[in-house]
Amino acid sequence: MMRPLIAVSPNNFPAVDRHFYKHKELEYGDASIASALRRAGALPVLVYRAALDEDGAMAELAEEFIERVQGLVLSGGADLSPTSYGELPLKEEWSGDRMRDRWEMALYHAALKRSIPVLGICRGVQLINVAEGGSLWQDLPSLRPDTSVHRSQELYCQLFHDVSLAKGSLIEALFEDDEQRVNSVHHQGLRRVADGLVETAWAPDGVIEAVERKGAPWVLGLQWHPEWMPKVATQERVFSTFIAEAKKVSQ
Repeated sequence: MMRPLIAVSPNNFPAVDRHFYKHKELEYGDASIASALRRAGALPVLVYRAALDEDGAMAELAEEFIERVQGLVLSGGADLSPTSYGELPLKEEWSGDRMRDRWEMALYHAALKRSIPVLGICRGVQLINVAEGGSLWQDLPSLRPDTSVHRSQELYCQLFHDVSLAKGSLIEALFEDDEQRVNSVHHQGLRRVADGLVETAWAPDGVIEAVERKGAPWVLGLQWHPEWMPKVATQERVFSTFIAEAKKVSQ
């Protein structure tokens, strides 16, 4: 059987006066995700928005991409825009990337329409929740009382905390007997969870760390970065299980 083709949503850098690619808009991906997908037996492909800015045109391109792949990964990166869940940014630095939100929501809804599996990583779990009708904390440290540290620029992906897991959930099965510990690189988080999703993992301070979608298709969202824990069996199983689901999709 051919390796399944997996769409990966790109990060975006706006056109600015930088040293390389001066005044050029960039769409790019994290090589760690591509590597994790390859190890799991898939072919990763970055799906560019290609400078489209109209919802209808983005929806059409998203559906064309999704028709050709067997799975979708919604990657990490910039904040979601609060306007994507009906709020105004409380601070300018929390304005997020509305254009990227629109592109990823188009991809997500196309994936649901075709019933292909979706894996959301960090920003990705937040995008899934917002696309399903949920909301976010714009900034956990300042808006949610008694929140622990979830992002350290100095420690970055070496900041870890334990998680508790919902009994009988997919994520509990993926952890098996491994240490229930994950990395943490975020300052926003899930606030109101959409009706179509169920919470399945929590940090010690109660911040939601994973959600699963009720019913088909297979959708798993993780607040941590499994691709940055490549030697941990649980995190490798995240990708292998996702790819096993992708292999069920006709090519």
